[in-house]
Amino acid sequence: MKLMMMTVNWVRCLMLPLAAATLALSAPALAERLPPVKTLQSAGDLQVEIVDMTPRFLAFYREAAKVDDADARFALWKEKYGFAAVPPGPAGEQMARELLDGAWTKYPASLSRLQQGAKSFGNEPIETLSAVVRLLGADRPLAIRLVTYVGAFDDNAFAARVQGVPVVHFPVEMPAERRRLLLPHEITHAVHMHLAGLSGGWERSVAATLIQEGLAMHVARELNPGKPDAVYIEHEPGWWSAARGKQQDILKGLLPALAAKDSDTVFRFTVGKGPAGLNREAYAAGWWVIEQLRSEGMTLAEIARVPEENMPGLADKAISAMLER
Repeated sequence: MKLMMMTVNWVRCLMLPLAAATLALSAPALAERLPPVKTLQSAGDLQVEIVDMTPRFLAFYREAAKVDDADARFALWKEKYGFAAVPPGPAGEQMARELLDGAWTKYPASLSRLQQGAKSFGNEPIETLSAVVRLLGADRPLAIRLVTYVGAFDDNAFAARVQGVPVVHFPVEMPAERRRLLLPHEITHAVHMHLAGLSGGWERSVAATLIQEGLAMHVARELNPGKPDAVYIEHEPGWWSAARGKQQDILKGLLPALAAKDSDTVFRFTVGKGPAGLNREAYAAGWWVIEQLRSEGMTLAEIARVPEENMPGLADKAISAMLER
């Protein structure tokens, strides 16, 4: 059996590369899996190809609902669905098991939404792409892919470049109100890859991470204005207030690490605790850096075209200016 796992963000909205696990694959296992449902939304020379994985999940769920044993349920999950927002390999498989176990009792109440699959998005994908393209003045034609899947109620949407195509992955169980904020964020990542020729991978500088996340958060605010900043930034209540109270410490801690690309450093500033004692410090810095660049006269469209190799210098200049106030 093949467990299709995705190398993704450890917390939502962090762009990482996409890679399938290479476990042993048997023909019978493939035969048991329903193919995803593909549809196309277009507006002139803009296109969103939608690949809906929810029918495959529902096929698994119908059989798993009859199973009481958690081990047997996970074995069935691997056979029928096998799609999780986790790294490939044994550690990822364990994470997938924990996500399934944690979410299992939540699926029944959300079943009607899950059964709608990608249809529950309506025209939001192409309308959001059109709005992001207008805001950033993106070149046309432009095509992206949207993979909709059943996740674990953790708002784990993410974007990556797959075989050259910008791909957004989005869980269908996310409430519509929350989706309206996160879909522009993730589609901004996809358009940003197109505009700046970004790799869309995990191996990128800390500066590239914070600029990409900062841009996506600011675009989401532009397209959904009038809400407190925390709505666009925060992953848990109270985090943004704590980050603002440590702004100087966060910026000082990031400054010497902007050009770093190693996994441990990127992880520290995105998931682990940074020098100021908070997690996701690159996200807070990304918001402030984009604010600073805009105050200096740069537009979001101009920021979106900065080459990846120039991002450390740009972020250094913006952070240094903020620290000199």
